[in-house]
Amino acid sequence: MSVLHFRAVIFALMIVTIPSLADLPSPGPNNDEAVQRIVSGIISYTRWPKLNAAPRICIFRSARMAHIIASNITPISFTPVIVENSEEALIANCDGIYFGIEAPEQQVKLIEAYQPRALLLIAEQNTECLIGSSFCLNIDVTPVKFAVNLDSLSRSGVRVNPEVLMLARNSRHD
Repeated sequence: MSVLHFRAVIFALMIVTIPSLADLPSPGPNNDEAVQRIVSGIISYTRWPKLNAAPRICIFRSARMAHIIASNITPISFTPVIVENSEEALIANCDGIYFGIEAPEQQVKLIEAYQPRALLLIAEQNTECLIGSSFCLNIDVTPVKFAVNLDSLSRSGVRVNPEVLMLARNSRHD
């Protein structure tokens, strides 16, 4: 079994355990941990061309989960960089961006400014997931769900393990 396949299986098992959170009445600390695990999992199963170190992920301070994503609730496989705005995100020269309240149109503008760089894009407030980010989290439900914008992902320059994409498909249609 290859290391990548083994890691994908472990990630799948982590995600499968999240439905046990369904008994919770509303999002809370357990959802925080679920978001952190999902984001860390997506990042760990993403490959960037010519990247030899842990990816730098810009996290917009506007994100409800900014403090959770940047924390060490579970071991993280990336370097978090908290940014206030698009200008700081551009200067930080990150390998991925985690958006908070930024509208999909704002996400597209920043993505265009980063071109042609390979970039992983994750958002909290992009429920339609039609433009902007490649991965769109729904953190307001228990269990946390996520969707994938395959068009955005195909243009992002990063490669994501197909098993993660299948998890998104299963997660979205529960």
